[in-house]
Amino acid sequence: MDHILRAAAEITGHKLFVLVGSAAVAVGRKNVPATMMITPEIDIYAPGAEDSEAISDLIESNIGRDSAFHKTHGYFADGVSPQTATMPLGWETRTTEYEGSGCPGVLVIVPDVNDIALAKLVAWREKDRGWLTEGARYSLLSLQIMADRLHLMPEADQDRGIPSKNELIRRIGILSIACKTEINFAPISEDEDTAGMTPPRRT
Repeated sequence: MDHILRAAAEITGHKLFVLVGSAAVAVGRKNVPATMMITPEIDIYAPGAEDSEAISDLIESNIGRDSAFHKTHGYFADGVSPQTATMPLGWETRTTEYEGSGCPGVLVIVPDVNDIALAKLVAWREKDRGWLTEGARYSLLSLQIMADRLHLMPEADQDRGIPSKNELIRRIGILSIACKTEINFAPISEDEDTAGMTPPRRT
């Protein structure tokens, strides 16, 4: 990861990045299941950049997927935007900082793993479901904390691919069954959610 971050700093001139996505779970942790780390990429953006899209394009063209960098080293950076990961309100107050020995002077802001997990709950792709299940089974993330932060998630927005709160409850319920974990959900008021969906029942 340090090599990618160092290269991103050299290409963009920026020394501060936010790391989102699967790779964030590895920062400051040991014994992370291999199934949560099967990714050749890291997702980053430069917070506060005047033209974040241009920064992302620089990253993509120089060290992104199928670039010479990727073909040489086998890993790459995905230049994303601040809107890529849909995380709960206040996630910025729960971050940690990373400055690797292999990328001196480059500071990385790493969101709390449960906030990353909520973003993956929104995306809900097959790889996200696998990542979430493994993270919960190995206690790297907490389904209960995720449930407790649901009220901080953005309102449902079909155009942005953001599901309703009740749909997020349903998804956590699926994960809790897979992990054999009991979750206590706070009630969702009608003005927060009108989807009318409920968590799956245990059988």
